[in-house]
Amino acid sequence: MKSSVTSKIKRKLAAGSFLLILCSSSIGFPYQMPSAHAEPAYAKWGVIAVKKAETKYGAPVKDYAHIGRTVISESIAEEKFRLLIKKENKELTVEVTVRFNPKTDELSNVDFATVR
Repeated sequence: MKSSVTSKIKRKLAAGSFLLILCSSSIGFPYQMPSAHAEPAYAKWGVIAVKKAETKYGAPVKDYAHIGRTVISESIAEEKFRLLIKKENKELTVEVTVRFNPKTDELSNVDFATVR
């Protein structure tokens, strides 16, 4: 009789342990996988650079590269981009500087320089 009680207890403990492991693995550790397509910090300013360039030059941007960010002060930062614009069978490379307030994300100005 003692062995049947012991085996019942062991089965219940095993079942309980299995249930505990199952529950803790699915809800006990709320881990979120990082997004494979997370946008870089400069993406917002890249979109602005492309739109402003397409308006200024009247042609679509075919490619662009992020050059880098420069922090000038607590309230002024710049993102620089190099854009390739194709207009009338000619390719034009333009460097665009987007200046903004990094604390408020407020756009200050956008400057263009043609690269030869």
